[in-house]
Amino acid sequence: MGQYLLDFAFLILLLIANGFLSMAEMAIVSSRRPRLQTLADDGKPGAARALALAEEPGDFLSTVQIGI
Repeated sequence: MGQYLLDFAFLILLLIANGFLSMAEMAIVSSRRPRLQTLADDGKPGAARALALAEEPGDFLSTVQIGI
């Protein structure tokens, strides 16, 4: 019984990680670059990082796809 519970907990953890990675991928792919640029110009550090990822998504998307 204990092993099944551990397996189930591990499965739930993997599903949560998969959801997080899928959500991150969709956020970058569907983001509007002009809006990100405006936020980055206003000094938002998260927007600047997201803009950098959106402009060169290759490495980011490869990493996310491996995780998914």
